[in-house]
Amino acid sequence: MEKWKKIEAFLKKINLKEIKNQNYFLYGYEEGYEKVPSENLGYLPFYNSSEMEIKKSFLPDDSKLKPNIKRKATKYITIHNTGMAHPSATAKGLDEYIHTTTRVASWHFSIDDKETYQHLDLDEVGWHAGDGSHTWEEKYFNKTYNKECIGGGNQNSVGIESCVYQGVDFNMVLRRLAKLTASLLIKYQLTIKDVKQHYDFSGKNCPQVIREANRWEEFLFLVELELFAQKELEDVAFQWQSLSPEIMDDEGKVFYHPGKETTIAYQVEVEHNKTKKTYSFTSQLLAKK
Repeated sequence: MEKWKKIEAFLKKINLKEIKNQNYFLYGYEEGYEKVPSENLGYLPFYNSSEMEIKKSFLPDDSKLKPNIKRKATKYITIHNTGMAHPSATAKGLDEYIHTTTRVASWHFSIDDKETYQHLDLDEVGWHAGDGSHTWEEKYFNKTYNKECIGGGNQNSVGIESCVYQGVDFNMVLRRLAKLTASLLIKYQLTIKDVKQHYDFSGKNCPQVIREANRWEEFLFLVELELFAQKELEDVAFQWQSLSPEIMDDEGKVFYHPGKETTIAYQVEVEHNKTKKTYSFTSQLLAKK
């Protein structure tokens, strides 16, 4: 009975009463892609228990893009946006980039709405946070961005680059990023407070897309959902079905917005210990902005 209470509490968190939409921008350094208009039609964070496939494509040991030293301690998970909005800047494109560039930078994972690549061993130090050799026990003043910062971004964190290319399903990027982040928090026995922005370590406006669209708290909510499910609901199966298939798919993605406020419905079949239960819900899709 206790497990079913946890399941029902989890389902209530997923059942957002209001599904918001938003116009926002993707930011890149490439000419013509510096500020790309994009649209978030909304979603419900239906939980997917499938294990994430990670394509390992490690930098060679003699690479000049990394210090080739092991982390002494892991204290943070650092979230980045790539700052690359050209349509080719997918996770695969980023993997190709890190293996061919001479720019001295390295990170552990690249993730988009479909794929995840790993470039460094998990216990390696990467150069991605702009805080030099400062450790997690230190604070320092970053002169480039004129900001008091914490240390440990390079020396004590796992760095994840999330893709922001034109055409990306950025809602799905956030959801997949949350799944990966939660799994790393569990692995290193960290908490939600240990999820940091690149900004925290250097003052750089990164992850810029998340920051400019005010979606950081939304991302942390997704991480919390994943943390709970990965810790408490490993032996539970979920089968989601949209009952408004003209608007939302079975992954919770709103792919068509009718413009006006609309009620959408869905159900989920939950199986635990050979017992199945079906739950039905509705949410309000807010009027299009």
